[in-house]
Amino acid sequence: MHTKTGSLGAKPPFDFDKSLRFIDRFKPMNGEQDASARTPIKALMVEGQTVAVRLGGERDGKVGVYYELFSDRQLSEGLAKKVAERVSFFLSLQDDLAPFYAIAARDPSFYPTAKKLVGFHHVKFPSLFEITCWAILAQRSQMSVAKRAKDALTERFGGSIELEGNVYRAFPDYETMKHARVAQILAATKNRRNAERLSNLLSTFADIDEEFLLTAPYEKAEERLKRIKGIGDWSAQFILFRGLGRIEKLRYNMGPVEKMMKELYGPEMTLEEINMAYGEWCGYWSSYLWASGIVSPHED
Repeated sequence: MHTKTGSLGAKPPFDFDKSLRFIDRFKPMNGEQDASARTPIKALMVEGQTVAVRLGGERDGKVGVYYELFSDRQLSEGLAKKVAERVSFFLSLQDDLAPFYAIAARDPSFYPTAKKLVGFHHVKFPSLFEITCWAILAQRSQMSVAKRAKDALTERFGGSIELEGNVYRAFPDYETMKHARVAQILAATKNRRNAERLSNLLSTFADIDEEFLLTAPYEKAEERLKRIKGIGDWSAQFILFRGLGRIEKLRYNMGPVEKMMKELYGPEMTLEEINMAYGEWCGYWSSYLWASGIVSPHED
């Protein structure tokens, strides 16, 4: 087994335990890591290589996470750096939340929620390819059915690594899965529409410029994603938010979040008003509101 270790700084305040509780309860990632442990292990596939990542919280007073990488293949410095960058992006370690907290402090209905979750950084999907596949699988489907299909894709096309007596599986990256045929995808997903749409994604994913999606005006990025067969308004917003950390817009009904908004503010509150109040931080507002139902803060 080849190993490397390192640490990643985070913009304070950062509470790693809150990230763990979110991951442990985030249904699209259920069972993919032992997030209930204080030092969870998650498998990632980067450049076709499966790497197990053990994460730990603050050490020696430093705000951030430390990591240990494990692979049954040689871990080059370049690959180790890419895995570390993937982890930092996945956990949004460099998000500076001071402006968000300043706005929340002026919102008496929401401030108690923000105060309880101080230090919680937005948790994303590990890769653009994974969340785009998930957005297709989750359409018009029960969460449990979509999760089974995702797990089946991971088992069929992804990688695995055994560590300390446990097997960890990594969702495939695009390069590993790009030659999959419709029949192979259908055998895993048991859904022809999804198999055909995933096949279409594989034929076009190489043309997607992730840097463009990260930096282009929101509407342009959204428009580009909607050119993918099976990606509509809601799915494009979900990919930009939960996959790429584009937090500056709330454009479409988000079901549970909107229901919680009405309960918190009253039936007259609208997403347009939240957009106006929180500006480029409205995505963090929605992340905190939703997380408040699944991330239990420490008891005082």
